[in-house]
Amino acid sequence: MPELNNVQKRALFKLAVDMVKADKYIHSNEVSLLDALQQSCGIAAEELEFIHYLSLQQAIASLRNVSSECRAAILDVLESIVGADNDIDEREKMLLSAVKLSLGDDSLLWSTVISATGGEAECTSRQVVYLEKRYCDEAHMVFSDRYDNLLLTKALNDVGLQLFYLPAVVEELGRHWDAVGTAENKFRLLRRSMEFIVPAGDRAKLDDLSNILKGLDTETFYRVVCSRCNIDVSSLPFNAFLMIKIQDSYMLDDDGRMTRGNDFLCIDISTELKRRILYFVELLETPVCLLSYEGYYRILYDYLSSESAIMSDVVMNGRYDFCLKQLGYEKLKFESAPQAKTFYLLLLRYGRRGVSQECFEQALAYLESDAAYELMPDGNFDIFSSCRLLAAKGTEWAQVICNLMAIYEFISTKDSSNASFLGYIANIIRHRSSLKSYINKVFIGIHGLAGKENYCVKFDSVSKSYFLLLDSACFYLQRSSTDAPVAIPETELWRRLSVD
Repeated sequence: MPELNNVQKRALFKLAVDMVKADKYIHSNEVSLLDALQQSCGIAAEELEFIHYLSLQQAIASLRNVSSECRAAILDVLESIVGADNDIDEREKMLLSAVKLSLGDDSLLWSTVISATGGEAECTSRQVVYLEKRYCDEAHMVFSDRYDNLLLTKALNDVGLQLFYLPAVVEELGRHWDAVGTAENKFRLLRRSMEFIVPAGDRAKLDDLSNILKGLDTETFYRVVCSRCNIDVSSLPFNAFLMIKIQDSYMLDDDGRMTRGNDFLCIDISTELKRRILYFVELLETPVCLLSYEGYYRILYDYLSSESAIMSDVVMNGRYDFCLKQLGYEKLKFESAPQAKTFYLLLLRYGRRGVSQECFEQALAYLESDAAYELMPDGNFDIFSSCRLLAAKGTEWAQVICNLMAIYEFISTKDSSNASFLGYIANIIRHRSSLKSYINKVFIGIHGLAGKENYCVKFDSVSKSYFLLLDSACFYLQRSSTDAPVAIPETELWRRLSVD
């Protein structure tokens, strides 16, 4: 920091130490950064005591007149210290935000820090109080507007702060003054509670509490707050402002005694009220770049990562390729593709119920027997006539043959009027175990597919049946890229397949 004189270097080091102390924990990384800053500023060990004679107000005041570039560098140093322990505490956010406002190019003219010692009031860092030396029309106009008030109150609440605007507080307390005897009379509750929790005082004043409260204006309240907090009113440069406690402070007085005080941030809102409040809130929301990595955030990040996996719908395109929609329409390449796809669609139609080994064996026995020639009485094969004959048998195995023929005709390039067509259907049934292996090998090998077991063909050793866990509603048909995908249960093909 070549532009800083000795006093300003001590002021910077004072701010750095306050940043480290803000969360009440000292991290080794923070100490290392303080060591480096001490060397950079050329502050001797015996000079370190001098920083404890500086208030936060004095430290910031001494740095406000340096160049814009130097102030930006100072803020970078302080921000690195706050983030050194990888855990940004609410108290650190508040202190850093106050310093940023007081030293920032866009805000130093309407923000300042006030330090006060010896105050009687126990101030909280959770409340922002509106104070004014002189009545400010613009500020009251905004706070009195229902929607503006709601906007600002919510913005402050979102960062854990409560607005104390005296006219609204008085209105709330006095809302039921005329509802004598009602349980919800807040003023009566206030008066009664004060009798219990406040030391005995002027009884006449307590008896006249309602008139005193009604007559309390914002300018008087400003004097009350400054008196209770022991704030030097001459140090307050603004006529209408928000004030919030930044931190408890400790400093050495001229006699070397440690005195306790409070540091306050003051924001001038006599003009541009909404913009300045929202700017302050934005600093509290994002002092550094942090990301949550839990719950639904983690699900999102894991999905976006290269190692993520996702369950995907299956889309059958116009060429009858099986594609995984949520994985960039990756195509599934099966061995014996038409037969494997036909077998898969058949099981998809039967779902978890599945098709038994016995049923397949009965169907194959029929196709391999002379009885199958009844499907080709004149040596020619007609799929519709054959299905009528098979349906008349009223058996599950006959129904499976019909379904296989309908699916294979739909997705293959084979001539369904050729006598060899039945041979392909027989091969599907005959080689079902191999087709199961071909299908499962492809699904298991897909990188990024979650729940692979749901896509694989299963064989139940108890019921001796083949089945799928995949819901048919996850399977779509899309004839062309310009067509919308249609869930397969809604297609003509699915309506042709019967399952009793």
